[in-house]
Amino acid sequence: MANRYAAILADIKTILAAVPGVGTVHDYERQSADWSNFIGLFKDPGTGKILGWEITRRAAAEHQAGVYLRHHQFVLKGYMGLQDAAGSSKVFQALCEEVCAMFRNAPAGAGWEYRNGDEPDRAPAQIEIINDRMFGGVLCHCAEIALSVTERIVV
Repeated sequence: MANRYAAILADIKTILAAVPGVGTVHDYERQSADWSNFIGLFKDPGTGKILGWEITRRAAAEHQAGVYLRHHQFVLKGYMGLQDAAGSSKVFQALCEEVCAMFRNAPAGAGWEYRNGDEPDRAPAQIEIINDRMFGGVLCHCAEIALSVTERIVV
């Protein structure tokens, strides 16, 4: 059976993009040697504000327990332009919670599910980092949300 990586990635992008107010979603980690170009990749075309996400896979361990189980560890990286007077920190924190809730309630895919197969008591989405960083002279809120997906492989 062909691997399901592309289908899982497409499903994650669809679910993430469905979160209200999430902004631009890229299904791969964006790169640019120029910070202003990088920031431009995450600008909301409607408002011009920085708001967006990128998805990458950090690891994919596998073990056999009657069937093969592959435990994908995806990372959702989010960026939002910081606007102190507007309380953007609270808005970004709430957005991260909405992203986690969306995956907590996501239906199982075709041959995979949103859960941590190695640690079943942990929710599929974990906010690992949330802080503020400078990108090309622009102060942004940033988050990294680890997303666990367990795939059942039938050979």
